[in-house]
Amino acid sequence: MKTRIIFFVAVVFFSSLKSQVGINTTTPTHTLDVDGLVRVRGLSNAENKIVAANAQGVLTLLSPEEIFSPKALLNTSTSPAEQRLTIYEGQCFQPTDNASSCTVRVNHYSSCAGFTRAVDTQIVVGQTINTGNGQFLGTWASRFIDHKGYVGGATAAEQIAPDYPRVSYPTANSANYLGSGSFSGQCNADIVTTINQTTGEVKIESVKRSMFAHLVYLLSISRSRSN
Repeated sequence: MKTRIIFFVAVVFFSSLKSQVGINTTTPTHTLDVDGLVRVRGLSNAENKIVAANAQGVLTLLSPEEIFSPKALLNTSTSPAEQRLTIYEGQCFQPTDNASSCTVRVNHYSSCAGFTRAVDTQIVVGQTINTGNGQFLGTWASRFIDHKGYVGGATAAEQIAPDYPRVSYPTANSANYLGSGSFSGQCNADIVTTINQTTGEVKIESVKRSMFAHLVYLLSISRSRSN
């Protein structure tokens, strides 16, 4: 017992002299540097839950359902003026990594009379390609994949396989999802993506005018990197 106390005091003493502690390494690069596997018995679980840290930095367990559960956002007003509501804002890609990308998946529904069923939409942000030589252009752009889009230049409520429309947002205030029967003329809603080319962050918004409500469920966010 006495030996253990002396060893503990020695560890504390030398740790205070050197802010970085290494286990199985004599050259630690962080406050605690472990060369090998780490086992925390208190985090063992048969459900293979995900380890996370709370606001105090304490490690805890979360089920995947808690992390990836849908988040409901309601963009609502009775004004014909443009109303914006942020659905997601955060890191999406690595600006220095050509193969980096992200996909944000939402399910949304509006109060427009022509918008009769909910729509699954994937917002895909990735590198653009020079169609002349097949090389990356060095800029990131968003692409939308769902089952509402354009037919012959005109908007269509729905389309089915094998024609899966590619929905875009080319200009400000353009509406890709159109309906009728609003309280103030043609109602419309869209999913708008703003990309920060420098930081790799994106901002995805619900944009609507002349409708009572645009309901959006944020389903999932996935990212990929080449390394």
